[in-house]
Amino acid sequence: MRSGGLRACCVVAAVMTCGGRALAQSPDVETAPPVNELSGGSKPEHFLFYSGFDIWRFGLAGFGGFYAAPAGLDKDGFMVRLFASGGRERYDAGAKRFNTDILRASLLPGWRVSDGSFEFKVFAGLDLEDRIPAPSLPAAGASRVHIGARVAAETWWEPMSGTMLTSSLSATTNFRGWSVRGAAGWRAFDQFWAGPEILASGDVFSRQFRIGAHLTGIKLATFEWSAAAGFVQDSFGRNGVYGRIGLLARQ
Repeated sequence: MRSGGLRACCVVAAVMTCGGRALAQSPDVETAPPVNELSGGSKPEHFLFYSGFDIWRFGLAGFGGFYAAPAGLDKDGFMVRLFASGGRERYDAGAKRFNTDILRASLLPGWRVSDGSFEFKVFAGLDLEDRIPAPSLPAAGASRVHIGARVAAETWWEPMSGTMLTSSLSATTNFRGWSVRGAAGWRAFDQFWAGPEILASGDVFSRQFRIGAHLTGIKLATFEWSAAAGFVQDSFGRNGVYGRIGLLARQ
């Protein structure tokens, strides 16, 4: 079992990683949500389905997937995570515009361990990425699917009643891509989490950094919604505002 000091070090270290130089690619940052962002019910739940949409003025992406845990989502042990996304990046060079459609998918077996209000999940498995250049880029060649390996890790910790710290990181051999997110939250009106978030992602093509605020766990009927917005800047010197909406459901 972990001591309280070790739990704090794990979460703080993961969150502080976001403060380094942001290496990022598109708005298609992997945003699979920590399982504890949904409160759950009285019956054991084995699946968490999630989907969402992310946009800023130079790109957009839709994403979705699920977690599956034979023993239950709140139990330690084996689990599987599926993530898939599709998006478009836009680049302007003078009067000319270039677009790239990007499809991503990963299937990652993993393991969950916990100690009180702290939990840690680690995953590793296959990763797929397909970049489809616009017709205005004939020199880029035809689309080609790249298959590689991805590793990912997630933490969730509630150090005090009504507060939480969460982090996630992911890295793939496809185009040396990686992403990292850190967030803090306070329980608002005993209904949802609210607080700041920092995101960064990167690959061989570009870099991006985000800082903003999130609302997580807004319950409506059998679903829970999340939303985030903030400032984004990339390695091409572009900046603007980003927005993200997510939806969660358990079974």
